Amino acid sequence: MKSTSFCNVIVTIALTLASSVGLAQVSSPNGMVASDHPLASQVGAKVLEDGGNAVDAGVATMLTLGLLNPFASGLGGGGFCVVRQATGESAVLDFREVAPAAATPDMYVVDGTVDRKLSLEGGLAVGVPGEAQGLHQLHEKYGKLGWAKVVNPAMKLARDGFEVGELLPQRLAQKAESLERHPELLKLYSSNGKPVKAGQRHKNPALAKFLLAYSKDGPAAFYLGKNASSVVAAVKANGGFLTLEDLANYKATWRVPLKGTYRGLDILTMPPPSSGGTTLLETLNILEGYRLNGFGDGVESDTVLIEALKHAFADRAAWLGDADFVDVPVQKLISKSYADELRLRIRPWTVGSVESYGTSAQLPTDSGTSHVSIIDRAGNMLACTSTVNTSFGSMVAVSDLGIVLNNQMDDFSAQPGVPNAYGLVGNAQNAIAAGKRPLSSMSPTLILKSGEPFMAVGASGGPTIISGTLQTILRIVDFGMSPLQAVSEPRLHAQWLPDLVFMEAVTDTEAAILAKRGHKLKISPGFTAVQVVVKRDGVYQGASDPRKKGLPAAPTH
Repeated sequence: MKSTSFCNVIVTIALTLASSVGLAQVSSPNGMVASDHPLASQVGAKVLEDGGNAVDAGVATMLTLGLLNPFASGLGGGGFCVVRQATGESAVLDFREVAPAAATPDMYVVDGTVDRKLSLEGGLAVGVPGEAQGLHQLHEKYGKLGWAKVVNPAMKLARDGFEVGELLPQRLAQKAESLERHPELLKLYSSNGKPVKAGQRHKNPALAKFLLAYSKDGPAAFYLGKNASSVVAAVKANGGFLTLEDLANYKATWRVPLKGTYRGLDILTMPPPSSGGTTLLETLNILEGYRLNGFGDGVESDTVLIEALKHAFADRAAWLGDADFVDVPVQKLISKSYADELRLRIRPWTVGSVESYGTSAQLPTDSGTSHVSIIDRAGNMLACTSTVNTSFGSMVAVSDLGIVLNNQMDDFSAQPGVPNAYGLVGNAQNAIAAGKRPLSSMSPTLILKSGEPFMAVGASGGPTIISGTLQTILRIVDFGMSPLQAVSEPRLHAQWLPDLVFMEAVTDTEAAILAKRGHKLKISPGFTAVQVVVKRDGVYQGASDPRKKGLPAAPTH
């Protein structure tokens, strides 16, 4: 598997990439925080150092990420957290956005055709945000420090200023054309009328003011009153129909983690409306039947990985949706017996027809996200993924709050069989409905070894979240890699449709063999970023993916 047993030149390239952004792996006996931004990880580690637990640190880190990397996540978005307490209690908090009450299945269909722009940019693309309630609810149940203590670090950075990293200016430049249509968004990240630059000190006083209110009043500061009216006004000014009632009625939901096993390890991951956990477990179950570290050639392990992913993503398209609205056969999809059936269909020497993947059910005719992984010294674990969906979400800014709103409505199937922004095809299971949560690929995952904390892992990057999280697990478990190697080396991604295998790097020899077997390759560098914490022999090792220039951090005591 080039993604796991690489030739020396690819390993060298990957590790050079890691070293170019500094030490992306940290070891400590005191717990660990791994996130998409060095400063956010430091904030989380300081909370641990000040007596907080994994949840306290997770909330502080996520709020800080929303300030530093607003193109990826923030209070205008939503997400999922998987938590396991040192007592053994585990839970999932779903604070995914929901469709507004006025949403309809055909709201993006114009003259019989989906108008993709409507679901990606502007007010109609906005789902009811969940992060403000979700983080508070998470803390209320499992936090240890006072609420204000976990909100204040992000508030102070927004008020006093922070050094702009490399990614924010890059993302602003990539969105230059869209920003011309959304001057309120550009104002939030400008200095003297020009987009901020790396190394520049920048403040977000509007966000600081909101976070101060949030630290005192909790979710009411977002979902009720003057601030809620500002959110609604911003959406309506950009063509949407979000209402005050939509905000007031939003509820985050506690769920039971999906549970599975892989090579004797216990896995806790996301149930629907995320497809991530189901697809991850289905793929791991298929791969468990192979001795991956026994393959002497990267091509052979790459092939079975590609085929396993295609089967799991075919089932994602056919079956996954919000289980509060539709029946989802999760237990069948994650069963070992079903994986045995799918494994029999894999022919490593050739590619099957599109229809041969997943179940026999026929489909009807039809670059944003942040992740935090934490294990604290007491053994509490957290994996939390949050997003505004694509870069800067809907591009709709709420100037009074200093935030950007999501475009999560694009994650629904706007029309069965029509791909979304990530090329994913869905069916009526994921059709738009008022109050429904769109399908997601977010895959926050916790892994136990002999009942004790072993790994917290997850990623950003649309559907590549699943394959990135998967390959990190495989590399650590099957190939004995360090966390840094596991997140740094080149990865591949396959998702059934489009019928392509995306690879960050491939040798000419492997490319020729894969092509001969029927795989269509596309070189596509840097398409996901993984954050992982591993505990071995009492030592916590954290690694942040160099693709997103993150760094882990540990408390000093």
